[in-house]
Parts: sequence; C-alpha cells; structure tokens
Amino acid sequence: MLKVIIFDVGGVYMSGSSVNFINQSYKILGINKKISNSNGITFDANYNKGLIDYVDCFKNFFKVPISEEKMKEIVEAWTTTWAPTKEMLDLVKILKKRYVLAILSNSDLLNSVKYKEQGWYSYFKHLILSHEIGIIKPDKLIYKIALDKISAQANECIFIDDQEKVLIPAKKLGMKTILFQSVDQLKKELKQNGIKF
Repeated sequence: MLKVIIFDVGGVYMSGSSVNFINQSYKILGINKKISNSNGITFDANYNKGLIDYVDCFKNFFKVPISEEKMKEIVEAWTTTWAPTKEMLDLVKILKKRYVLAILSNSDLLNSVKYKEQGWYSYFKHLILSHEIGIIKPDKLIYKIALDKISAQANECIFIDDQEKVLIPAKKLGMKTILFQSVDQLKKELKQNGIKF
C-alpha cells in the first residue's frame, strides 16, 4: 500500500525554465547569444553536491568574468526562475492530508533557502536535498538515503520526476514511479496507482 509520495522539485513541484534563466543571464552579462531549448545544458554537478558555491558555478558555466554587481543580478534571476503553480500547490495540500510527502531533489543552497522562506517546503515532512548530503540523482545511494530518512519500504513509495533516467534507480529499488508531464496527467496517474484525493 502506498503511504509516501516523493516529489522532485525543478520541473515537477516547481515550474520554471532554465532556458529563461540562461537567456536572462546572457543579457545581464552582455553576451550576444540566445538558446531556445535546454538540451545538453548542465550546471556543475559539484554545485548540486554542495562542493562549490554559486559564484564558482556561474563563472564555470558562463565562462566570463562576473562582477559582484552582475553576480547579484544573476542570483536574483536564479532565485526567481522557479515557483510552484497554484494548481500544484492545491494538489500538494490535498495529498498532505492522507499521505507522507517528501522532496528528493538535485538541489542548491540558494534556491532551497528561498523555498523554505516562502513556505513552499512546509507541506513536506522530509527533505532529501543533494547539496546537503553530497550525492545527486541518479546515484542509487540517494534513493536509499531517502528511504532511510522517510523510514519507509520502497514498495510504500511513489516517486515523481520529469527525467526518465532518475526514475530508473527508484524503480529498481521497488518504488512506483511517475514521469511528470503536467498536473492533470499527474493526477490521473496518481489515481491509477490508488492514490486518493
């Protein structure tokens, strides 16, 4: 019986666009470039592991010198890129009444602090954040850590993510999984898995 619903953050619980962030940052930095999709775009994994700070992450990514003033503007763009939709918040509030909710995310300190301040993490009993534990999805260890922290068996959990590759280790451990595409599709698949709301 499913007791725990585990959400990814960016692209699932939070809506936003790394394309918008990058294009906004190009503008801030005076880089005459524009991208139209996020294919092949990756930020430094060490940032999500909490091994480097945002200054190094953004300097490594944009490969140009960044003044303190410009860095503040980039940080502002980064921390205002993602937010939960009303539809998603409403769903989470309903699910919280019957199920244990958890977050399992490749995270960063800047956004995590903001999400806590905004109260967006308040609906979740457990937060498994990569920058706090130094491991990122799809490393199978992060899923085991999540199960230990939640004190649940894999077959009691359903994990929602927008990337197929990070659902694979969860499936192998015995979790149910949903590849997120939209809130309506998520509701439909939750119901198909016996989740009541």
